[in-house]
Amino acid sequence: MDPLEIMLDLENAKPYYQAIFSADSHEVTGYQVLGYIETADGCKSLSNFFQDDNVPEDFKIEMDRHLHKQALEQFIGANLKTSIYLIVHQDYLMSSGENDFIQEILSYEEKGLNLSQVVIEIVEQDNIDEMSSLVNSIKYVKTFGVKVAINDALKGANNLDRISTLEPDIIKINLASLQSQSFMDNYQNVIYSLSLLARKVGAELLFDGIDSSYQFHYAWRKNGRYYQGNFFSGATEHFVGNTVWKERFRQDIGQFIAIERSHLTSRYQLTTTLNSQFHDLLIQTKKIKDLDDRIEIMAKELQAICFRMYATDGEGFQKTANIEYKESSWNIEKSVKGKNWSWRPYFIENVIRMNEEKHGILSDLYSDIETGEMIRTFSYPMAHDLYLFMDISQMYMDDNPYLLW
Repeated sequence: MDPLEIMLDLENAKPYYQAIFSADSHEVTGYQVLGYIETADGCKSLSNFFQDDNVPEDFKIEMDRHLHKQALEQFIGANLKTSIYLIVHQDYLMSSGENDFIQEILSYEEKGLNLSQVVIEIVEQDNIDEMSSLVNSIKYVKTFGVKVAINDALKGANNLDRISTLEPDIIKINLASLQSQSFMDNYQNVIYSLSLLARKVGAELLFDGIDSSYQFHYAWRKNGRYYQGNFFSGATEHFVGNTVWKERFRQDIGQFIAIERSHLTSRYQLTTTLNSQFHDLLIQTKKIKDLDDRIEIMAKELQAICFRMYATDGEGFQKTANIEYKESSWNIEKSVKGKNWSWRPYFIENVIRMNEEKHGILSDLYSDIETGEMIRTFSYPMAHDLYLFMDISQMYMDDNPYLLW
């Protein structure tokens, strides 16, 4: 529909509600308010109207107010104990006057609305000049107990800085475009960074656009507390029962936990096996004086799992060449000797752990600097102030999927 036609038919626009579920209670924890309009061909979503940059912001703000009025009145009338999520355009939040957002929302408090149940999901415009005004508006609305959610968390190179500045209560990650594992793998590091940022700013993760069990499992593994999507419940005219998905939620998460335990057990078993193998190899090669020769023998012994091996001291200075398996043969790369790797994440922490625990450590999944592939590294305390690092080959990881988890 044409935007002007929609605005002339405003009385037929109405809110629909999509349930948001909580990982801890397995119950409905809130409702996202979504705009729909009655037409001769049935009820149509207003998502294109709101996402179209050619639609005037005044139109969007007026539609926001129209939908919020109906939704809040219905929410108050239903006497729900959950939250209600209102999509609010940046300009509406920062507007001033009798009809600004703050005044509107406060007027419903007088009608019985508990403002701590309100979550506003901000739709931002790409206007850097407005950032300070937006930050001030967010701080002000939060003084009334209103919570703030930031959407499109995967968009833009400067997004982490922006989210950190806005200090939201909820960071919303939409998985709708991530339909396959390959897409999700590409975003894995970004989502991991968002998870760390959420902890830093005291925010919770809400995963939206969940349309499959696979996406639900992915969101659960990425520390999501809240879940939204057609896999659970589509948008409806009425509020659904709080426990509508509770039993299914419990069953699905029970399966996720079983899978997670299986993968973790397999990784612990591999770590134990590698510790034993390196212990034996170090004894077998202890008479070999040249460190590069010694590393090369161990790498070849572990050819089924290893594609790169080297050793550093406790400060991260590389003491050996890289022994690498490339193009069906082992190669010695001496140019890396003397380079320092202490800047790498967890290097110092892992050295301390190896010193204290006296055994090797299997790393998290990460992207290799040289190959760009997702790999893991096994590190082992070789001798006093000498630590061995073995990068596990992609082929071995493909044959053992628990390492890609």
